[in-house]
Amino acid sequence: AVAQPAPASDQDPQSAAVCTVVETGTAGMVPQRVLESGQSARIMTGALVPPGTRCVVPVERTSLPGSAAGALEQVSVPLEFLKPQAHILPAGSLARRGDILLSAGTQIRAQHIALLAEHGFARIPVHRRVEAAVLATGNELVHHSESPPPGCIRNSNAPMLQAQLSAAGAIPRMLRTAQDSLDSLRRQIQTGLRADVLLLTGGVSAGILDLVPQVLREEGVEEILHGVRMKPGKPLFVGVLRQSGRQCLVFGLPGNPVSSLACFELFVRPVLERMGGRTSVSSLRALLTRNFTVRGDRTICQPVQLRLSEGHLTAEPLAWNSSADLKSASDANGMAIFEPERGDYVAGEMVQVISWDGWG
Repeated sequence: AVAQPAPASDQDPQSAAVCTVVETGTAGMVPQRVLESGQSARIMTGALVPPGTRCVVPVERTSLPGSAAGALEQVSVPLEFLKPQAHILPAGSLARRGDILLSAGTQIRAQHIALLAEHGFARIPVHRRVEAAVLATGNELVHHSESPPPGCIRNSNAPMLQAQLSAAGAIPRMLRTAQDSLDSLRRQIQTGLRADVLLLTGGVSAGILDLVPQVLREEGVEEILHGVRMKPGKPLFVGVLRQSGRQCLVFGLPGNPVSSLACFELFVRPVLERMGGRTSVSSLRALLTRNFTVRGDRTICQPVQLRLSEGHLTAEPLAWNSSADLKSASDANGMAIFEPERGDYVAGEMVQVISWDGWG
């Protein structure tokens, strides 16, 4: 720490100021001296600067010209490093009284914990993490670690939904797979309805064993919608159970894996983020990289590869065979929304996209 340099007549001819060291301070100490013209103090990183300090000069920029026996130590500082307020962090320069440290809706991370601790906040009001139960249904499902017998498939939806829930900040609760029977479904649904959100996969379409909507109604779930004009995801079921002063939101997702994935990102994730106090930012606009044609009368949720190119977000539609085509979907990091009324989309125009990677 250096005060105003001594008058020019007292400076050495090499354009350097020679200052007398009058105090040494370390972090946690309070300076005892007021620096006057021609004086300096040796201070460590994080220490308070003494009153009268003009600037701080790193020790490696200084030199010790030597002092007579018994005299105070002196230090030589090149004039080019004597810049007002250099290397000094003024009080209140990072945050002042009344400043907002964290806005409502912020997802608390390690750096936020440090910021709160620095400013003396030991407790703050937060939203409770949403607890979401996951129930896969179907006689044909076996655990993904097993070799499926003829007519059966591995359960890919449950671990996928578990990962999606974790990414959305919810707490997944995995339930035992339910068979396509009223008793099996009822037992697992009753357990799942104790959570804030119940996600079911399979059993919501029009097959003879698609019994989920029936059991949900019998358990008091009020249907909000059943069926949406989109591809994939047409059989989607949404309902709510209001009971004993609490409620459980219910999403019956289609059994086909890409349908389940798309419905989660489009319908479930925004709800989870809202329940967790956050604002969803996954809907973006991107530049279409090639032509695309909508066939049929349903909105298409097309898997795409989102990239940043020359400062623009681009969306490349991927070859995609069906709502069971996880291989193509695994190459995507988002989906584009194509409306049937438009018919033809032309490369170079902007389209709505949903990021699966949290972009935005």
